[in-house]
Amino acid sequence: MSGTITLTRRSGFQLRPRAYKVWIDGISVGRLAQNGAAEFAVDPGVHLVELSLDGMYSKKVQVEVREGATRRLHCGANGPLAFSAFGLLLPGLAIKLTLTH
Repeated sequence: MSGTITLTRRSGFQLRPRAYKVWIDGISVGRLAQNGAAEFAVDPGVHLVELSLDGMYSKKVQVEVREGATRRLHCGANGPLAFSAFGLLLPGLAIKLTLTH
């Protein structure tokens, strides 16, 4: 049996409303649209989740998933400057990803 990682994304301030690329354990597993949600089945254990878009990315979030359980993360832009020149200088600060449950 597997567990689930669920991601949600609110619109907020977005200069780039395209879908974020979702990475789990360094593997591209799908996309997450603006105002969207996505679910990914994973084996039980510890996983690293990260999002990216145009060379910008979130910090990697470590998530422990138990068999049959769902872990939820939420993401969005890390403020109005995230996708400006400031975001290009510090690409790891552009996307905010947080574990909610």
